[in-house]
Amino acid sequence: GAGAGAVTLASGARAVARATGPGPRDTLVVVFLRGGLDGLSLVVPSADGDYYAQRPATAVPQADTIDLDGFFGLNRATAPLHPLFSSGRLAFVHTCGFPHPTRSHFEAMRRIEEAEASGGPVGSGWLARHLDATSPVGSSGRAIAVDRTLPTSLQGGPATLPIPRMDEFRYGGPVATRAARVARLDAMYRAASEPDRGGGLTAQALLATFASIDFAGRVPAGGAVYPPGTFGAGLYEAATLIKSGVGMEAIEVDLGGWDDHSHTGPVSGDFAVRSAELADGLAAFLADLEGDADRTTVLVHSEFGRRVDENGSGGSDHGRAGVAMVLGGTHVHGARDAPARRRRAARAHRSARRDRRDPRRPSAHARRRVSPARARADAAWPRAVATGRRIPVSGTSRRGCSGSPERARIRRASPRRV
Repeated sequence: GAGAGAVTLASGARAVARATGPGPRDTLVVVFLRGGLDGLSLVVPSADGDYYAQRPATAVPQADTIDLDGFFGLNRATAPLHPLFSSGRLAFVHTCGFPHPTRSHFEAMRRIEEAEASGGPVGSGWLARHLDATSPVGSSGRAIAVDRTLPTSLQGGPATLPIPRMDEFRYGGPVATRAARVARLDAMYRAASEPDRGGGLTAQALLATFASIDFAGRVPAGGAVYPPGTFGAGLYEAATLIKSGVGMEAIEVDLGGWDDHSHTGPVSGDFAVRSAELADGLAAFLADLEGDADRTTVLVHSEFGRRVDENGSGGSDHGRAGVAMVLGGTHVHGARDAPARRRRAARAHRSARRDRRDPRRPSAHARRRVSPARARADAAWPRAVATGRRIPVSGTSRRGCSGSPERARIRRASPRRV
């Protein structure tokens, strides 16, 4: 439903790797919604009465949704996304996650960003491994995180840097001595050992490249208006970098604050405001890219979803899988949604609400009514977990987590309002 099945997350990753040698290649833009997105408040199962029964106070009313396919509706706070879906440039991918139940944001983020669902730490990110397995396109950097630190997905990758503000990434100091200082830095980094050598030389190459790009003065194309704040600014700079044609292969722009344990406000509260910022930013980004959108793939995902039933604080607790989005140009085919795909998405949603208890602590009633064979089948049910260059894909959307000792850090990861 709503584009589910039209584009998988794994195919979204492959879109950036269609050319593995030097030459034109897509840019992959990853938007990580940190905190655990409540996908049921974003892409609403508005034709399902049980959704409203389980969320009497926090469900999004049908009147506040825009119909997608007769079963799912889009939260009106994200109305700018609807034309993208209707034109086939946006796909919603349901029940995305991994089968390991965890209560920790940070463990879930690590597993998602390393593309390792069942084992221990890999030591490198999935996107870093993709870059390491392909030839570079440009002569400077290959990937940038619009942040102060490098996300796990890019750790261990070649020629990758975190840059929180691209318009401020430049040499300081007197112009008269700049050439001598640059030469001294170059000599110092070339004599250093890894990882200092690679990081320093990448930074110097990007500094030279960025000097010719007008990050501050460029007027967005296509009538694009970015939302205020760091998220909108990051997408604007990402579009500027892509349109410059320097060959940047991957860019990550995060949007935090999605840990809605209380007072979610999916229609007029915090969730709606945050969702509108997300939708406004993505719509402006694709409008600004114009023709460059056909060589850009945008992946939007979170570390896990939320439970189907609301809690006593007007929010929802940690769940398992959730909804992801793939956006771009004509290569996405998001609205080509056959009836069979709609039925599969509806079944996935029904499976989520059937398993609202923690699967590791079933009730006595559940133990009586579930056969051993059914229990084994449920435990083994999704096996489609990607490794290596792939992004983790389908998992169950079952309820399984509560509590969040990490909420303070997730809130700190939220974008500043300006």
